[in-house]
Amino acid sequence: MSELSLRSADPRRVGHAVDVRLGYLPPNVQEVLTATELLRVSVPGIVAMALVGSWARSAGRHKSDVDLVVLSAEPDALLAGAPTVWGSVFGQGVELIRCEDFGLLQERRLRRADGLEVEVGVGGLEWAKTNPPDEGSARVIRDGMHILFDPLALLAALATAIR
Repeated sequence: MSELSLRSADPRRVGHAVDVRLGYLPPNVQEVLTATELLRVSVPGIVAMALVGSWARSAGRHKSDVDLVVLSAEPDALLAGAPTVWGSVFGQGVELIRCEDFGLLQERRLRRADGLEVEVGVGGLEWAKTNPPDEGSARVIRDGMHILFDPLALLAALATAIR
């Protein structure tokens, strides 16, 4: 395993600290996080992305899934095109294994060819509202979050409001 540091040449495009330290991650988890950049540039309307859950709080284990929150100005459009998007972004052999409605987030659980599961929570801007914060959103943030893309500082503001 190696230490992953996501860097961007233009911090204005990222909207948070240019260097996001995530500690030691297995190569397949690194691949998923690298793929989020491809997701961001290939899908219009994405306004924020974060790694959440066990990997975000440096507690991921061999069998841990990768949890992502993807906020979009057009979440329904992203969800409608999801089967094509997930395969092209997260690699060949990606299988959609579950869809679930969590209210402000719609889950798409994927299984990669290597067995790693990726839970992508897709939501609109209201997921990041701060006055008052949504209880479900607050629970996700408290459980661990690393911002991957946040040019409007929506996730940063939500994290500040919750802490």
